[in-house]
Amino acid sequence: MTKTRAALAAGFIAISVNTIVLKAAEPLGFLAESGGLLRLHVLHLSPLFQSLGISRWWASVGLPPPSSLPFWLAFHYVTGFVMVFLYSTLFERVLPGRGLIKGSVFSLLPWLVNGLVVLPLLGQGVLGYQRLPLSGMAYFFVANWSFGAVLGVLYEKFRCNRARQEVQSA
Repeated sequence: MTKTRAALAAGFIAISVNTIVLKAAEPLGFLAESGGLLRLHVLHLSPLFQSLGISRWWASVGLPPPSSLPFWLAFHYVTGFVMVFLYSTLFERVLPGRGLIKGSVFSLLPWLVNGLVVLPLLGQGVLGYQRLPLSGMAYFFVANWSFGAVLGVLYEKFRCNRARQEVQSA
């Protein structure tokens, strides 16, 4: 499997696991963060999109509104694949350890960006402390960790399988 295919496959699975963990928060009784980056984009970009007519066009062709689950999922996967790209092209080769450690360390990046930039910009305070209980902040950390850990483990596994196949065919 090429590096790109390994990243895409590992990334899709990691994003899917992260999505399930995030969506399981409410049924499990946790008030945790989910969709803060999307809310931030909507808050700051909606006026621009409205003035350019993009919002009117979007609605006229029947595309889902930003408040809908399909839009959230699409945004979540696109954002997730940006993170997968960063991991596979920049971080994976410089982080220490095996896949689980690399992915776990990498998972701190999206968690910290959300906790130190996105949530404060939404008026929720650092790590969301003004809105979230400690259990919700911990749950959000676990959701981010699940993404990084799965990504790190699977990317390493898929890349190692490729190396093994190349050795066997030589």
